[in-house]
Amino acid sequence: MNIKEVVTMRDELLDRMVEDFRAAYIAAGVAEIDDADAPKIVRAILDDIGGDEGVIGEYYFTPSSEDDEIMIFNAILTLSETLPDDNLAAVYEAMSYINFAVPVGSFAYDKDHSFVGYRLSVSMPTSFDSEAVYSLMNIAVGNSVSVAETYTDVLIGVATGTVSIDEVKHILGGKE
Repeated sequence: MNIKEVVTMRDELLDRMVEDFRAAYIAAGVAEIDDADAPKIVRAILDDIGGDEGVIGEYYFTPSSEDDEIMIFNAILTLSETLPDDNLAAVYEAMSYINFAVPVGSFAYDKDHSFVGYRLSVSMPTSFDSEAVYSLMNIAVGNSVSVAETYTDVLIGVATGTVSIDEVKHILGGKE
C-alpha cells in the first residue's frame, strides 16, 4: 500500500471514529489545523473522567513516510491544565509510581504547557486492512480511557494535596 492510500484509509477511520463517538453521545470532531501537512486529529470531550471538567482526548496517527512498514496511532488525554507549583515534586513522584503500575501508556506533566496528560501509542503494520486498524484504534481508545479513569483522581488529589504519596502507594497495593 502506498503512503497516499495509507493516509486516506487513516483519515476515513478517524472520521468514522468521530461518528462513533457522537453515536455514543460524546462530543467529538476533527480539529481545525491550518498546516496542510499536519495529521488529522480527532478531539473528544470525555466527561466521565476527571470529575466535573472531564478531559480532552486527542487521537491521531503519527505522520508516515513511503518506506514505513508500521504506523503509529496515538491517544493523548489532557487530564488537567492547572497544577499548583508547590506540589509538583509530589506529582512527579506519584506519576513514577503510577507509571510503574500501569500496563500500557504513561502519565506525564508538561511544565512548559502546564498540563498533566496520559499518552498511549500503538504501532501496527501498514499492511493491515482498515477493519484490523480500526479494531486496534478502538482498543487503544478504550485502554487510554480505562487507565486514565483509574488514576486521574489520584494524581489530581496529589496535586491538590488531598492525597498523600503514602496513599498512592496504598492504592497501588504497595507498602506505606
